[in-house]
Amino acid sequence: MEKNKIDFRSLPLFYGIEESAYRQVFSCLQAEEKTYRKGERILSPGDFSRRFGLVCSGAVQICREDPDGNQTLLSQLLPGNLFAEAFACAGRPLTVAAETSEQSVILWMNPEHLFSFGERSCPVHAQVAGNLLRILAQKNIFLTGRIQHLSCRSLREKVWSFLSEQALLAKSNTFTISFNRQQMADYLAADRSALSAVLCRMQKEGSIRFQKNRFTLL
Repeated sequence: MEKNKIDFRSLPLFYGIEESAYRQVFSCLQAEEKTYRKGERILSPGDFSRRFGLVCSGAVQICREDPDGNQTLLSQLLPGNLFAEAFACAGRPLTVAAETSEQSVILWMNPEHLFSFGERSCPVHAQVAGNLLRILAQKNIFLTGRIQHLSCRSLREKVWSFLSEQALLAKSNTFTISFNRQQMADYLAADRSALSAVLCRMQKEGSIRFQKNRFTLL
């Protein structure tokens, strides 16, 4: 397999796997690399995908679409991140869309053989299956956190809940978020101008200080 821009040894999916076993793992997962242009749709709601993707370079946005075609950003995936793994493992149609926000290289993998333990099973696929299960559990925790933000009554409470979580994850009251202002508004299911107004008001009140996507909780 052609060498990518990421170090597989650092990825949670390959935790505990010797580098010499990568070829065997990629064969087990039927791995296939594909390049996409900026703004290209990768997966659409209703699609059945037997494979999940690993972002090797570029960036992928996961969005939810309403019947009118309006999009809500769920997450921005950078190199090393997986997507569509829950749908591929469950064999269920996608309820979200995935598209590139810049030119990207995706490594597609099929998890089918990870959960078939027989005489011909890959010696290391039990480790990969365990790693994938751990990733799914962590994403479930992430989605639970987003539900917590969105369940707040006011936009100000949603913003404070989100920023407080980011500070907790960064273990610092000063931190940088991966979203620009529009993406943050989409993530919180809010209007961008309304979000900007709330942020400015919170800064004037002395609750926060921010410059672009760098924040400090005061």
